[in-house]
Amino acid sequence: MPAVDYSEKLPPFWGTSRWWTRVGAVLGLLSLIMGLVMAGLLAQHCGPCDLQHQLTNPTLAIEVAGTWDDVLALVGPCESVHCKQPDAKETKETDHWGLQKTICSDKVQALIAEQYWDFGFIVLYWLFFLYLGVINAKFCYWAHHAKLTRAVGRLCGVATIVSSSLGALQDWQENLHILPALRNLTNMSAYTPDMRPFAYHKWQLLFLAIGLASPIFIFWPGRNNKGGVRQSAFSHLLAWGTAILALSTAFTGVAATIFGDDHRLEVATQRLSLVIMASMLTLATAQLWRGGTLAALDKLAKLPVLAFFASLFLSEDDDPQMSDTDPSRML
Repeated sequence: MPAVDYSEKLPPFWGTSRWWTRVGAVLGLLSLIMGLVMAGLLAQHCGPCDLQHQLTNPTLAIEVAGTWDDVLALVGPCESVHCKQPDAKETKETDHWGLQKTICSDKVQALIAEQYWDFGFIVLYWLFFLYLGVINAKFCYWAHHAKLTRAVGRLCGVATIVSSSLGALQDWQENLHILPALRNLTNMSAYTPDMRPFAYHKWQLLFLAIGLASPIFIFWPGRNNKGGVRQSAFSHLLAWGTAILALSTAFTGVAATIFGDDHRLEVATQRLSLVIMASMLTLATAQLWRGGTLAALDKLAKLPVLAFFASLFLSEDDDPQMSDTDPSRML
């Protein structure tokens, strides 16, 4: 019996357009790529040594820096490939205690460049959270408690949009405080870095937003345009795993901001990246896995790239176009 081709028969997973899920997958992927680019920008300049409170992420370290000592520890020559070179740019600056500190100018410039990249990253992740709020309000639904789940979806959708918007605004203000701090290393007595409060407010709001966005994954697939298609157990498990990870990350992150625990905050930010990745995979595979795993594997097997690699290992005897009765083989 030939396999059923679902490629054209399956209706969109939500609504009337497949882009309801594709937009989320694209935004999640772009956010992860942008984060990796920013991390790579600092990786060749800044290392984890000498960072305050046992932090290992230089980006988070500059965000939660509350004193000049925290900033100076980050921009010093410790564990920097460029600053160990003979042509490295190093200066001696006097801190507010009258002590001379070595500052690696390459690190300072890398941190400043990373902050400018962060302005674009803020817009990108805000759009991702905005998307999560919209799909919660529009598609969160469970047939057994339709009215309740619709109300929860709309309430959490609006709360996700508001919380993430306020968090993005705090992030923008945080950057506007980090940049002067990095540029005023030669005049530390006239400026006091105070980006830490903005960073903590930002993270608290973003962790709250990701927790509020979880109902769409809990009640997956929600108001689904089923079209008589069998639901996929794989898609459900992936969505529920995303919801559990989002809720646990939100709890850890909010607790870390309440108690001022920088180390726990770093762990929560790493898990937030995993939540975005899991959300992206859930949304990217929603349409593909609609007809079940076997139908999805059939569609994957038809991809040209897989056919190309399969042909590399196909011998002449296995070629269906070269049968034993081919006259050209009998010559």
